[in-house]
Amino acid sequence: MEARQDKEVVGLKTIIVGYIGHWRLFVGAFVLACILGLLYLWLYPRTYEIMARIQLQEDEGITGSIPGLGGEAAGLMQTFGLGSMVGGSISMEDELNIIKSNMLMRRVAFELGTQVEYTRPFSIYNLYTTSPYRLTTDSTTDRRLLGDIRFKVRTKEGQIRVTSRSDRVGKHQFAFASLPAVIEHPEGTFRLDYANGTQGAVDLNIRYKPSGWAAEEMDKAFLIEEYSKSSNIIELSCTDYERSRAINIINLIIAHYNRDAATFKQKLHAKTLSYLDARIDSVTYALRAIEFRIADYKHRNAMTDVEYDVQFYVNQMRDIQTKIIELETQIYLVKLMDEFVKNPANKYTPMPGMMSPDGDKASSIQQYNQALVERARIIQNSNEQNPLVANLTLQADKLRESVFLSIENMQTASAQAIASVKAKERQIFDLMRRIPDKERDYIDLKREQEIVQGIYLILLQKKEETALQEGLNQDKVKIVDPAFVKKKAVAPRKIFAAIFVMLFTLIIPVVWLFCKTQLLEIAAEYRRSRRG
Repeated sequence: MEARQDKEVVGLKTIIVGYIGHWRLFVGAFVLACILGLLYLWLYPRTYEIMARIQLQEDEGITGSIPGLGGEAAGLMQTFGLGSMVGGSISMEDELNIIKSNMLMRRVAFELGTQVEYTRPFSIYNLYTTSPYRLTTDSTTDRRLLGDIRFKVRTKEGQIRVTSRSDRVGKHQFAFASLPAVIEHPEGTFRLDYANGTQGAVDLNIRYKPSGWAAEEMDKAFLIEEYSKSSNIIELSCTDYERSRAINIINLIIAHYNRDAATFKQKLHAKTLSYLDARIDSVTYALRAIEFRIADYKHRNAMTDVEYDVQFYVNQMRDIQTKIIELETQIYLVKLMDEFVKNPANKYTPMPGMMSPDGDKASSIQQYNQALVERARIIQNSNEQNPLVANLTLQADKLRESVFLSIENMQTASAQAIASVKAKERQIFDLMRRIPDKERDYIDLKREQEIVQGIYLILLQKKEETALQEGLNQDKVKIVDPAFVKKKAVAPRKIFAAIFVMLFTLIIPVVWLFCKTQLLEIAAEYRRSRRG
């Protein structure tokens, strides 16, 4: 086992010594890698990260932001399906998808002209701000394009010659004596002009892509995400060597997003106001018709104020019902008194206080109770043989007869009183029954009028809220940080160049020597097989 390990160590040393013997190859690879790394650091455009932060603003409902609005009216508006102005929470996922939508990106690309790439012959750098020419077209042509068109602009013999190529219509040539010039291409009309005050003969390659393609590339290049899950802040960032182009794109994305949101609100408010105006006109007409019907109804039936009369009767009926309850209670108490007094077991027992009536009718009962209490007190201190007890017993018996008479009088008076009250009750019932059916029709008309008036007031309030909301003109997003360029460049990276130099220096010579060794072994094996 140890011998096998020694052989492996010896073999590895042999390989390393063999590689070291080709140190010139490693030095050459290192020099070449350094040259390539320097070329990368020198030729690769300095690229920066551009970032902006925006905060989504929640649409606060008018009913929640203006004093005096809301409450019962807001509840009625919700009932009638008119509560859409009440603010709600923001769906961050929906808003992110809107910001990254191809339609918005396409409009930004078309407005800034990023769908057009300008490069000098034998160059790969896009001249966004320094292009000597500017190629434009109308939005109709841009939407109709199904592929890119490549233009070559050359100056020859005092003319500006333009050669176009596209996959659909092939090659076409145009010649112009001066600029601006209109290129009548089979796929649309383009306009070529000088840019940035440039005048003179310049050769340039131009590639016009559909704005939809440019929007797809922008969507891949831009990172649009939530700043955090607990906030309404969105970060927009991208990397670009043309810093002004990235700044313009980010700012224009925000501007278009705000503009689209404002346009949508304006259209929604306009439709809402139009609908409300139509409904208000209809309800006003219905309200006037009901008012005319009520006036005509009153005139034909010589009516004054039916509601007041009915309410008067209702109040009287309430008082009568209360009086009947009181009289029924009094009759019940008188009945209890009569049963108590006529019971032989209660002959010399004072009547309970709850049975004693108030007023003059209570005098005989009170005297009767006082006589019984005095009799009971004397018996307790002596006996029934006491002459004073006999006198009090005789007095109580006489008062008992007067109590019978008082109770009978109370029963008669109570019966007469409740009969009188019930007669009055029947009289009011007769009066109410004599109210004609037309009065009930009148109440139906008034109820219909109140309902229409309620709808009218709700619609007026809703119209005012919509007008106020339209006048607020609040931006959908608040710019927290406008587009800015970070200080440190993200490319070219020196660390990438160093890693490349290290890997190139180690891997390329090793691979070369390994392949060379394998080829030599294969060749030697082939020669031995030929000799054999």
